[in-house]
Amino acid sequence: MGDANNPAGRLHTLLTDYRAAAHIDSTMHATWASVLGVPEGQVPVALAEVAALIPEIHRLVVQCGAAEQLALFDAFGRQWAVPIVTEHHPRQTPSPGPGAVDPSALAVLGGLSAYLSTCAPEGVVPDAECVAELNAAVNDLLGALALEDSLPQELRSAISARLHDIIWAMDHVRIGGPGAVKQATERLLGQIVMSPDSARNSGFLKKVMKTISCIWVAYKAGPQVHAALEGWQDIIKELPPGH
Repeated sequence: MGDANNPAGRLHTLLTDYRAAAHIDSTMHATWASVLGVPEGQVPVALAEVAALIPEIHRLVVQCGAAEQLALFDAFGRQWAVPIVTEHHPRQTPSPGPGAVDPSALAVLGGLSAYLSTCAPEGVVPDAECVAELNAAVNDLLGALALEDSLPQELRSAISARLHDIIWAMDHVRIGGPGAVKQATERLLGQIVMSPDSARNSGFLKKVMKTISCIWVAYKAGPQVHAALEGWQDIIKELPPGH
C-alpha cells in the first residue's frame, strides 16, 4: 500500500488499484475511469495529472541525493509510465489488462515510497469529515468575500483565486497529496502578507488567516507543527481584529 505523503506512494496506490481493476476485456481508459472516479471522457486530462507524479518522484530522489535510489528510478521509471502513457490503443479491447503494470516495477515503486516517506514526507491526509468541514469553511469565506467591500478589487480577486486553489488541491489530494494543499495555503499567506497596508485594516483578512492556518495544520505532520503554528499565530496577531 502506497503512502499518500509522497508522489511515489500515491503512484503506487494508483497503479495497484489499476492492476486490481484491469481486465483484457476492459479498455485501459475504462479501467482508469473506474480507478480515478471520473467519466471516461475526462480520463485523458486526469491521466495528465497522474503522469506528472513520475517527474515529481525524480525531482525528490535527486533532491534527497541517494545514488542507489536514482539508479532504481532510471531502471524502472519507464515501466511505471506504461499504463499511463501507453503504446496500446487506450480505448480498444483486448487491452493489456493487469499486465500493463509490471509487478517488479511496482515493488520497486513501493520501496521508493518508503524511502521518500523518510526523506521528504509531505504531511497527512485528514479524514473525510475533517476535509468536509475545511472545504465548507473555505466556501464560507468565498461567500463572504463576494460581499466584502473593505478590500481593493484586485486583492479580492487574488484571494478568491487562491481560495479556489485550496479547494482544488483538497479535491485532488489523491494525486497532488497533502503537499499541494499546504502549498496552496502558503500562496494565499504570501498574498496576504504582501497586501498593501491600507488593505490590512480589513478584519476579513484575519478570518482568512485563521481558516487557512487550520487547513495547513490539518495536512501537516511531525514535530514541526507546533513551532510552525506559532509562526502563523504571530502573523494573525499583526492583523486587525476580525469583524
